[in-house]
Amino acid sequence: MLNQPKVSRTSTSNTTARSFVGRLSVYFAFIGVLAAGIIYVTMIFILQWVEDEVSLNNLRESAPYVVKQFQSGTPEPLVLPPNITAFYSTNFIPKKYGQLQNYPLGFNGEINDDSHELFLHRDEFLLDGEVVQLYLTMPADNVELSNAQWKSISTFSLLFTLGLLILLGYALIKLSKRLIEPINDLSKQLAKQPLPTTFSVNTSAAKEFGILTDSLNSYRQQNETLIKQEQAFARYASHELRTPLSIVVGAAKLLSKKPDADFQLRQQERITRAAQDMQNTVDALLNIVKQEKSDNSNPPRQLTEQELNQTIETAVNLAKKQHIEVTVNWQGNPYVQPNTAVIKMLLSNLLNNAINARGDNLPDDETSWIKITILDNQIVVEDNGQGLSNIEKGQQQSDMSGHGLGLVIIDTLCHRYNWQFTLKSNHPRGCIATLSLPALSL
Repeated sequence: MLNQPKVSRTSTSNTTARSFVGRLSVYFAFIGVLAAGIIYVTMIFILQWVEDEVSLNNLRESAPYVVKQFQSGTPEPLVLPPNITAFYSTNFIPKKYGQLQNYPLGFNGEINDDSHELFLHRDEFLLDGEVVQLYLTMPADNVELSNAQWKSISTFSLLFTLGLLILLGYALIKLSKRLIEPINDLSKQLAKQPLPTTFSVNTSAAKEFGILTDSLNSYRQQNETLIKQEQAFARYASHELRTPLSIVVGAAKLLSKKPDADFQLRQQERITRAAQDMQNTVDALLNIVKQEKSDNSNPPRQLTEQELNQTIETAVNLAKKQHIEVTVNWQGNPYVQPNTAVIKMLLSNLLNNAINARGDNLPDDETSWIKITILDNQIVVEDNGQGLSNIEKGQQQSDMSGHGLGLVIIDTLCHRYNWQFTLKSNHPRGCIATLSLPALSL
């Protein structure tokens, strides 16, 4: 029992695309919560800072007005709307405010203790020729945000966080549908046994996945076509080899039945021709399946008239027996790469097809003919036979499998050596087979 070759697998992580979506969801949730927390803390800090700065600026800007009022004789304490109280002596300062005179001159800030919060502006001014102290106070409770307002801010932050998570979740869903789910769908389809007829992805997937899916379907169709062609080729190749083999077996049996020297010589010639045909077929088939590059195994050479005549000799003799005129028209000196066996296989099959398609209902003044034209970059085989049928025309547009082994081998060998083979109808009857050769040089 033959050991199956080991196929090396691409090294990847054990993480699947589906688990990647879960991990991505966790990342997005973490990022959303972190961003919401940062925004909440930043918002609270900014609100508190702005709240304090507004109150302190209000105290500082009120100082010049208060000084003028005291200098004009206004008694203390002086109350300014909405909640600023001014003093210039410590006797009128409420005891709950503590020792405000202990704060340095020019102090403008917030005083926090266990019982209350107070904004204080400390300064001095001239009153009746004497330097006196100035105290501007503002209770923080009257200007700071209330608990209800802070709750509203917290509620807004929570709603903002929730909205951010919803937005990120929506983005993740869209990303998954366009980039992740198509991969999962294709993986599931590739894992099915048997494989589906065609691969498909969701229409919302990214354009690249559509291109990938179309490529997979195209490659699969090409593989199926190649498999069918290989099966047809093997079937036709066995037939091609069976025909000369039958001749060899039949001739060998006849040799033992009739000792006549001329008869035996004819049978030997039949065996020799059949064996040579099988050898040419085997050589052509080996050229198809050889692994070496044709550039290394068969260097380019110029096709000579002698090689051509030897190549088509058997087919020409067969054509003469059927009263078909064969002419060769040299108009160039082409360079070829295949060896003589392949050249013979190509041209013999073209000529045999032309011979088999010999026209039976030709005008009285016209005879059957086959014309071979040799150009620098083409070999053209033209005949006035039956031509292509409608079925054969349709098959000629798709592949060569409908024309028998001859054209199957021709098409395969042409692909092997980068030749182009075309077959079209001739006017008014017959076919034109063209072998287009690549540009080669010695």
